[in-house]
Order: sequence, then C-alpha cells, then structure tokens
Amino acid sequence: MPKWEYLFVRFDYFAGDLCVHSANGEELRDEQKKQPLSEYSNQKGEEGWEMVNFNFTPAYGYGFLTFKRLKQDKEE
Repeated sequence: MPKWEYLFVRFDYFAGDLCVHSANGEELRDEQKKQPLSEYSNQKGEEGWEMVNFNFTPAYGYGFLTFKRLKQDKEE
C-alpha cells in the first residue's frame, strides 16, 4: 500500500501578487516569501509534489495549498 507525505503551504496576497508565506507551519526566509505562487508551485512539482488542494479567502488576504507525494523509504 502506498504511503504519502504532505506539505501544507500558506500564501498571502501582497502588493497584487500571491506569495508564499510558510510551509508546514514554518515561516519561510524573506527571499522565498517574495517568490510568486506559480514559481513556487512549479518548483514543488519538479521535486515530485502534486498539488491536491487550493483554498483562497480574498476577504482575509491569504490561502492554503496542499501538496502530496509518495513517501520515500529511508533506506533508499
């Protein structure tokens, strides 16, 4: 049976752009926060993550992404 790992990403609406804020509860470094959401999502796709959920609440100015990928065996 496959095992999965998940990545939960918060993003904010800032100066007309959607920018990543934190991943799995840890705030990202400033240079990562400036990265547009599209670039961040494509980067995660290259790392094997698949986006499975997108939730944005314009009234609050932030949202969440959920990514998943197959969990790698620690022996590999």
